Amino acid sequence: MPTVCLSHGDLDGITSGALGLLAFPGSDFYFTRPSQIHQDLYRIAKDKPESVLVSDIAVNESRLNDILRAISRFPDESKVIWVDHHPLGAAYKRKLAQKIEFVHEIGHCAAELVYRRFEQSLPENALRLALYGAIGDYCDSTPFAKTHLDDFDKRTLYLEAGLLVQALQEIDYRRESKDLVRQLSLGVEPSSMNDIVTLAIKATRIEHEVFRYVSKNARKMGPIGYVLDMPIGGYRGKSAKFAAYVTDSKVGISARSTDDDEVDISMRIRRSSVNLNQALNKVLSGIPGAHGGGHPAAAGASMSKVSFPKFLQELAEFVNRASKS
Repeated sequence: MPTVCLSHGDLDGITSGALGLLAFPGSDFYFTRPSQIHQDLYRIAKDKPESVLVSDIAVNESRLNDILRAISRFPDESKVIWVDHHPLGAAYKRKLAQKIEFVHEIGHCAAELVYRRFEQSLPENALRLALYGAIGDYCDSTPFAKTHLDDFDKRTLYLEAGLLVQALQEIDYRRESKDLVRQLSLGVEPSSMNDIVTLAIKATRIEHEVFRYVSKNARKMGPIGYVLDMPIGGYRGKSAKFAAYVTDSKVGISARSTDDDEVDISMRIRRSSVNLNQALNKVLSGIPGAHGGGHPAAAGASMSKVSFPKFLQELAEFVNRASKS
């Protein structure tokens, strides 16, 4: 079996995946998530692939033993490479590094890390993909990104990346995004994809509606602005950012109720040095059944509906303390 590439469904994951296909021509490609990566690795190990590249998938620390067991199913001749940029404890990194090649740096997007790892074997168009990923994941201020943005007219790069960011709001990531990964690996620019341009325009119009809705319905608790059960599907990260802005808050939250009496939360920071990943690790530890994590500036969580008010209160207290320190 040839190499298998596994990646996330956002822009950083899509560009990371496209770079993986360029580094390993002829590879199979699949989307995965932190909550299911161990299951996907178990499935793939049965086919004894030559290599496996995982990119932009956070290591779920509570599932580490499941991940290690799945990795142990691969034959010795299979090479597993995992490239990621999400926060991870040193002990977990050491355990993974004993089993696989684990490329991990915080502050850089996964696409940049994949590009740097395989740079010598990548074609010319690969650099633009790495920069699209950096722009899409707010990692465009790294030394790598700043240096190479100057190799192009960066206004054009931001346009191309922006088209992708917007269009992905309206794409079925498991079906249509897989074709997008293939097109990007072939060097097709987003502005040349008619469906991407059309979807990006549609998503931008919807985004304006989302902003108007959040402006009217966002609430505030201390340093936190939040919006509940927005009737427009998707746009969770954007609506969280809007909630912070319209309430003049340091943290924005967009929360959606699920059918099983839970709440899914997207979080963003605004003009604050608060680390959302650290905040969630602290606050969620006292809420039974809750889980979450992410980046310092963008994170997500899930919990029962009855726990949401307590979560808001304790998060507000954490943000206030962190802002004073």
